[in-house]
Amino acid sequence: MKKPSFLASIVVVLSVITLLGVSILHYGVAPHIPIVIATIFVTCYGLILGYKWKDLENAMAKGIFYGIPSILILCLIGMLIGVWVLNGTVPTITYYGLHILSPEFFLMSTLLICSIVSVFCGSSWSTIGTIGVSLMGIAYALDISPAMTAGAIVSGAIFGDKISPLSDTTNLSSATAKVNIFEHIKHMLWTTIPSYIITLIAFTAIGFFMDKGSVDSKQIETIINVLNDEFMITPITLLSPLLIIILAVKRVSPIPALVIGLIVAVLTTFYTVPNVAIKTIIGTAHNGYVAETGVEAIDSLLSLGGLSSMLFGVSLILISLAFGGIIQKIGIAESIIGGIQKMLNRRGNVITATVFSCLGINLTVGEQYLSIILPGQLFESAYKKVKLHPKNLSRTLEDAGTIIHPMIPWGVTGAFIMSTLNIGMEYAPYVFISMITPVVAIIYGYSGIGLAPLQEEEIEPIENTIEVTRNVVEG
Repeated sequence: MKKPSFLASIVVVLSVITLLGVSILHYGVAPHIPIVIATIFVTCYGLILGYKWKDLENAMAKGIFYGIPSILILCLIGMLIGVWVLNGTVPTITYYGLHILSPEFFLMSTLLICSIVSVFCGSSWSTIGTIGVSLMGIAYALDISPAMTAGAIVSGAIFGDKISPLSDTTNLSSATAKVNIFEHIKHMLWTTIPSYIITLIAFTAIGFFMDKGSVDSKQIETIINVLNDEFMITPITLLSPLLIIILAVKRVSPIPALVIGLIVAVLTTFYTVPNVAIKTIIGTAHNGYVAETGVEAIDSLLSLGGLSSMLFGVSLILISLAFGGIIQKIGIAESIIGGIQKMLNRRGNVITATVFSCLGINLTVGEQYLSIILPGQLFESAYKKVKLHPKNLSRTLEDAGTIIHPMIPWGVTGAFIMSTLNIGMEYAPYVFISMITPVVAIIYGYSGIGLAPLQEEEIEPIENTIEVTRNVVEG
């Protein structure tokens, strides 16, 4: 079996990105079929390199295997959302939100709320799947752009996910670069805080300058009255989402946390919906809630959720992970990064190469963990060569690997966002923090701002740590 050359790998990646870009952006089709075509293309290239079909088939299966937890989470959240509408959770949050939040400050408030929740629970998925869904409902009621709202939700969620010590990606990035997690978080503030402030200013400005002529106070009053008539508006309905957030803070794994939240939501339904049939609850969990209030704004607002609504995202994750498994098996990413390393003799070049490597893996493979682990392993020596402390590497892995991933529509998180928030990829241009942070990282790389140099006395301890880690892995 031959390994792909640097040039051939570049051609393959550019071909795949062009195919996906033209299909999705120009023709406006869903990502599924273009990714299937891309999978066929890279499979044929793998056969040309000498790989057997069984090897490539196993690579696809391995890629899908690692995505099974994400698929189960997506299915559980779909069921949860349906039950949350039925038992009054989403209507209650919408009811209170319409009383508290004003259109001018809504986007800014959305960003701040999601940021706080995500920092405490350490999970962007939990944040988007709980408070994010309700904020989307409030946005529809206030006639605020769903794309902008989703952008604010995602920006806040990934900010918290990025700097929370409870986050899986924060722990993964620091572990990959072999850096203390709190030292890693402290160093990340150099790039994260400026990016977040710019994002906050942007959403605040949009809130003040967007057209408010369509916000009808009478319509909002009608929505509030109908919600009060059709559902039991009570804080009791908030037990399920609050419990999920508490379990996330306590580091309970997402799947059991969501199952517990679903059980509590079902039990709450028996209280808030008297004489509800078990068949109705099961049907809502499967097919979603269908609102029939007679008020079009509310019917479109609350007809959501259900396992069936997540099948778009589930199928996209399956196809994307199969594609990513083959890309990883034939060594496309390693070949490109290995070729780039030879040209890295400046600190700015090293950081820029890391950013684009994380971006490239996100674009081609659509897998967040791999976009952190692979560049982290392959660029380790490059940072040492230009005398940059490993915490610069761990920070850059987050600045590009973690924070760009939600903008990739065929990525695992992108599919989750679109399915959970019931929106297309039009949210991506409003995830300002994801676009700003990598740029800040590159500027810092060339200007020297916020870079931690590697002191001579630190080189030997770091090398010893690397050697011990390798021995443990190999042993």
